[in-house]
Amino acid sequence: MAFIEVKRVATKLSTRHLRQVEMYAVNEGVEWIILTNGAVWQVYHITGGLPVVIDLALEVDLLGDEPPAHKVSQLFYLSRESLKKRQIDELWKARRATSPASLAQVLVSDPVAEAIRKELWRQTGHRVDTAEIVRLVGDTLLRPSGLQGSA
Repeated sequence: MAFIEVKRVATKLSTRHLRQVEMYAVNEGVEWIILTNGAVWQVYHITGGLPVVIDLALEVDLLGDEPPAHKVSQLFYLSRESLKKRQIDELWKARRATSPASLAQVLVSDPVAEAIRKELWRQTGHRVDTAEIVRLVGDTLLRPSGLQGSA
């Protein structure tokens, strides 16, 4: 089940529109939101809890530059056949697993920091503490927004 919020085609979709339909969905315990103006279709997954996490699972711009076949394959996830098989759940899981936030968490994890520490020692002969590696990766390679929340 999903909530769908439809705006006029001339309306540019915004976070204000998303927040409006999000409140309805959270109150009803619905995990999917579809926001559209007819030209742009955005599909979001809601994960309950405190705070509620909203992930963009799919976005299709029918007037965009992508080939029609790509648009059709993306819109297939909204078809009855696909929704019955919950294929959109798999799409969302894949997108969430490879989101900037998920990748950032992996990059600053203990096993990765330890592997970096060993490789730095092998390549440079310089010993660096894993806590310092985590700090440096976070401060120099990752944007702070990538370390928080979901994509």
